[in-house]
Amino acid sequence: MYSSKKEKNYLWIFFTMLSIGLGQSLVFTSIPILARENGLTEVQVSLIFSISATAWFITSPLWGRYSDKYGPRIIAIIGCLGYSANMILIILPIYLFENGVLAGSMLLPLLILSRISYGIFGSATRPALFGYAGKISSPKERANIFSNLESGFVIGTMLGPIIGAFFFRYVNNEFPFILFGVLGLIIATQLNIRLRNEKELKLIHKKPMRLKINDSKVWPFVFVSSIFSITQAIIFQTLGFFIFDKLNFNVIDAAVYVSISFGIYSASVVITQSFLNPLFNSIKVMILVGPTLCMSSFIFMTFANDIFSLIGALMLNGIGYGITRPSYATALSLSHKKSYQSSAAGLLGSTYPIGHMIAPLFISLYVFDFSLVYYLSAFMCFISVAFTFFHPHILKSSAYE
Repeated sequence: MYSSKKEKNYLWIFFTMLSIGLGQSLVFTSIPILARENGLTEVQVSLIFSISATAWFITSPLWGRYSDKYGPRIIAIIGCLGYSANMILIILPIYLFENGVLAGSMLLPLLILSRISYGIFGSATRPALFGYAGKISSPKERANIFSNLESGFVIGTMLGPIIGAFFFRYVNNEFPFILFGVLGLIIATQLNIRLRNEKELKLIHKKPMRLKINDSKVWPFVFVSSIFSITQAIIFQTLGFFIFDKLNFNVIDAAVYVSISFGIYSASVVITQSFLNPLFNSIKVMILVGPTLCMSSFIFMTFANDIFSLIGALMLNGIGYGITRPSYATALSLSHKKSYQSSAAGLLGSTYPIGHMIAPLFISLYVFDFSLVYYLSAFMCFISVAFTFFHPHILKSSAYE
């Protein structure tokens, strides 16, 4: 499938997504517990991510347009550098506070500022790389390539907590953050070398390519993607609290079990995207099956009363999510010309942090009753299925089967 030099660069895109997945999962699984252990509340912790998510939401479409204009290399490098900086900066305030250097009143503001660096600059990576993948792939290959890129990210999310748990127990809390930050710098260097001669991808338009959000071939995919951003954020930001509070583990054991749970969840996504998705002959079937499985998983989560039943529900959610994200990304990509691929990826990418932007509302529901947030997630999945089924474009488009 990847015979030419240009197509072989796909492998470095894959490794880039894997690297980012390592750091993202480490941050989402460990920072909430570490921050709360150092005096921050659940709402304050979610605020760290929601402000960063707002920055991502604003900048992702901009990076997508400029990637279509200037080519993906420089935009992807900016994203990798933003990711690397965040990995170092996010753990620094906690380290300083634990060692008596930083006042408690400064912990939350510095965590917010450190995470914003990722929201502003880290958001450049995905639209640049997925836009590149959309340009080098044929329509027939698009779904598999997007699935593989997504699986690269998810493999990172699977390995990140496991590696992090090892170093948390046997080295210290800071080392895995530094390690993943350095890895991001190495990846940025390789992208600079590998994509340097891709001149045919540099467009010469006077203005950056732009798709409008109200385009009938854009907003339906953005809407559904936003729903699943919210439901995934609920899992990411409540799982640690769920294991700590409802399953009654101590802080150290909770961190370990959160890492294990996310590892198994991520494995189910990777297996789905690598082996199950290629078996589908229809994108339209995928965009119905995936959300339905996600809806069922959230209902099962409300009945989970031990670590094994919780992991079972997470596996089902991983399968559904592993089908949903690449199917909608592929449908949006195939609905537009190659010259708009990064712009399309940027608009879709802007939806991924939406859940974290409004997560404090969901965390508030968790405080009253943990099951409320999961019932709400199941309902939102149902809305996405109904919307997809009755929308005049999504299932009736001739751009994909």
